[in-house]
Amino acid sequence: MPSDNRLRVAVIPHARALRWNRAVIDSLGETPGLDFDIQSSINPQSAIRNPQCCDAVVDLAGAVSSVEPRFGVWRYGFGDGALFAEGAPGTNARLYRVTPDPDRAVVLHEGWYRARTAEGWGTKSVGDRVAPWAARVLRQIQLGDRRVVDRIPQSTAGCRDPLPPEPPTPLGTARIDAVDTVRSWLARQRWTIGVIPVDIEEVMQRGTLPEPTWLDGQPSDRFYADPFPLAVCGDRTRVLVEEYIYPSRVKRLVEIEVGRSGELVCRRDAGALPQSASYPFLLRRDGRLFCVPETSGARCVSSFVSDDGGRSWMPHRDLLTGFPFVDATLVEHDETWWMFCTKQGDEDQTELYAFFATDWCGRWQPHPLNPVKSDTRSSRPAGACFTIGGQLYRPAQNCARRYGAALTINRIVELTPRAFREEPVLSLRPSQSSPWPHGIHTINSIGGVTVVDGLRVERRWR
Repeated sequence: MPSDNRLRVAVIPHARALRWNRAVIDSLGETPGLDFDIQSSINPQSAIRNPQCCDAVVDLAGAVSSVEPRFGVWRYGFGDGALFAEGAPGTNARLYRVTPDPDRAVVLHEGWYRARTAEGWGTKSVGDRVAPWAARVLRQIQLGDRRVVDRIPQSTAGCRDPLPPEPPTPLGTARIDAVDTVRSWLARQRWTIGVIPVDIEEVMQRGTLPEPTWLDGQPSDRFYADPFPLAVCGDRTRVLVEEYIYPSRVKRLVEIEVGRSGELVCRRDAGALPQSASYPFLLRRDGRLFCVPETSGARCVSSFVSDDGGRSWMPHRDLLTGFPFVDATLVEHDETWWMFCTKQGDEDQTELYAFFATDWCGRWQPHPLNPVKSDTRSSRPAGACFTIGGQLYRPAQNCARRYGAALTINRIVELTPRAFREEPVLSLRPSQSSPWPHGIHTINSIGGVTVVDGLRVERRWR
């Protein structure tokens, strides 16, 4: 990068948070095109005498008030995530550009991280996850997106703590792990498939999910999840699903046919589709049907092709390798192909990654702002993207309380090789009076029919 395009940054460390300071500073040091100085946290006003000496100030101490460099003074804020997630325990995190009003600031980047509970694992260190945010926003500016610092200020209420929460102690983690182990002995999660006789556009118009007709006849030794519809054939719906068999702990992809009243008409093996796979994303292109299943353990996204409507499959090609892709979801938007996924590991329910290409079979490139989003409430893909009235929507899982607890429908506001922004517009939750009241984490539609999956947590022994 030419020297006149380099960004100059001053960092004001917090006097009592050495590890936190170091994490932020290290991320800045790894970012090309930045020059930064670490200033005194004792008297930062005198240390930064001339606002022209830097383009931005990352104020970890909350001590700068009268300096206004070109891109502003930035501070982190943290708060109780339960206030922003209907009581689910977690942490809300933001990076602000401060304004003269101490109660309002420009949100440069934000996220929500689940706490570790007996119902699901959480983020081990929120500080480690958000430390790169300052460097990330500086990359946005380097890429030409200077609007990020000029957005409308928002209230900072509930998200003002200057330091991230401390990671749980080993003793606290051990207690939760013990409760989780006992719970897994006593209960198990069973998923099933539901069919709704309306398309997804009508679901959006209603703003709520009609009670599905649930699968009848599912064997007791297995669950079915991740439904992607193949076709509607009269009063039957053919669906490609994940099948998990409890005794053998084997999962695979199978096809099931569901009748109008929910009866399991038949089940077929999915042929050449890989074993230990799930989330069988379907893509229809040039009169052919393609399946892109989730095989994160192989660190590869591969496609399979069917020329007979999904009754048999053949390997097609490897699309992208070298990354543990979880629930890869493809969509074409503005003459560019996009792949959304999460990364297998501790944050596979929280951090969203994007890749783009000129052709879906072509050379995929990682988005320069990866992970483009960090929010357990609305990141992990939950089905195919869809368009209504020219507007692109992306279904995602809401895992704030537990894995697959609900769905969030996001409206994509900005999607380019240099920027990404989406906003939640609808939350879909199972009815508490439903026989499957504990979760829903996939939604897809075809031919006036919408398919979902539902969760029931059951006792292992009755």
